[in-house]
Amino acid sequence: MSAFKGDHITVQYEMHLDFPAEKIWPQLCPIREYDWIEDWECEMLHSESGFNERGCVFRTNVHTEGGPDIWLTCRFDPMEQIEFVRTNAWRIAHYIIELEPAQNGTRLIWTQHVTALNEEGNEYVKQWPDAFKATIIRLEKMLAHFLATGTMLRGDDKD
Repeated sequence: MSAFKGDHITVQYEMHLDFPAEKIWPQLCPIREYDWIEDWECEMLHSESGFNERGCVFRTNVHTEGGPDIWLTCRFDPMEQIEFVRTNAWRIAHYIIELEPAQNGTRLIWTQHVTALNEEGNEYVKQWPDAFKATIIRLEKMLAHFLATGTMLRGDDKD
C-alpha cells in the first residue's frame, strides 16, 4: 500500500441564462452537446434512449485533463439536477449541475468535487479552479448563443 494522498478540491460556478429550464435541460446531454459545443467529442458507450439518462455511460478524451475520461450519469432529475461521476488516470470527479428558476430565466449551479488519484492528479487539482471557471464561462457563452439563435457559436467568437 502506497503512502500517496490525493488532493481534493470543490469548485463551483453559477451561470444565469435568460431561458427556462425546459429549453436548457435537453442540451445537457453528451449527444446534443454536438449542437452547441464546437470542439465536443464523445463516444456513447451505453444509453437505452440514445441520449443522456440515468445510467448513461460515455467517454471523452481531453488530453489536457488526463483523458480519456469515462462518465456515468448517476442522477437525472429532468429540469432540476443532473450528476455525473467522471474518472480518468489523474482524478475522479463528482460533477453536479443544478437548475433553479431565476428572474428572467434559469440559474445553473455547476459544482465539481475532484480528488487526485496520483501526483499528476495533484498538479491538476492545483490548477483546476481557474481552468474550471474559464471552461464554465466559455460554456455559458456558447449555450446562451445556441439557445438564442439555434446555431453554434464558432471560432474566435467564443473568446
